[in-house]
Amino acid sequence: MENENRNPYVQFNGQILQDWKANGVSYIKLVELDTDLPVKFFELIPNSEIPDAGETIYHIDAEDITELLEPIKGVKFLVHEIYLEEE
Repeated sequence: MENENRNPYVQFNGQILQDWKANGVSYIKLVELDTDLPVKFFELIPNSEIPDAGETIYHIDAEDITELLEPIKGVKFLVHEIYLEEE
């Protein structure tokens, strides 16, 4: 039985960005995750072009995406492992 408490998220990094570009990802949705922690967590979802309330869509080549690679105090940008398996 797998560890059910294992974190399925990894921090967004340059390698993930390059892999997504190489695999044809065009857009990334940014979704804030609900936690009780003092850090804000945002999930990046590839190839999602339709935002729901309070969500933001970025083109993969937008400057805003590369800014997500820079450390920001109190904020983490995460990618669920299911979006890495498609690489």
